[in-house]
Amino acid sequence: MLIDRIADGDPEAWNMIVDKYSKGIYSLALNFAGNADDAADITQDIFIKLFSNIHKFTLDGNFHAWLMRMAKNHCIDYWRKNRKNRNVLPLNEDIRVHDHDEEQHMIDRMDIQRLRRRINQLDPELRILLILRDVQNYSYQEIAASLDLPLGTVKSRINRGRIKLARMFQQGGDHGL
Repeated sequence: MLIDRIADGDPEAWNMIVDKYSKGIYSLALNFAGNADDAADITQDIFIKLFSNIHKFTLDGNFHAWLMRMAKNHCIDYWRKNRKNRNVLPLNEDIRVHDHDEEQHMIDRMDIQRLRRRINQLDPELRILLILRDVQNYSYQEIAASLDLPLGTVKSRINRGRIKLARMFQQGGDHGL
């Protein structure tokens, strides 16, 4: 119903879509871009693309899945065009560090930074799956539906991404996190 209203030019319907999906899209964009300004630009580009292509959405389809595929593709395009930013990925999610003494707090922060650098080195196709599963806590089923992939493919790619991360740590001389 909202899609029809958007197609008819209803700004309230458009605002409802933006309000509902902008936080998740921004989080995904931030994980790819590495900084808030670029993430905001990417998010805006994705919603402009959505607005321009809303007529292509079939009402019998899954809107969330369609939007996530569009966002994923746009983020991967950004990733490929902006190779210079590959080493500056700050994962958006708040990783809570428990109240330890100051030394332990510093160790925890260094571990988080090492993990972020390693995730940044993954192929974008694996990286997006790990971000959705392990950072944004999507279920395997939600990821499969959102990206229009078979469930088994999602599970095997996430496993492959985790194995690659583990190998990066082993090869990089890092002992654990």
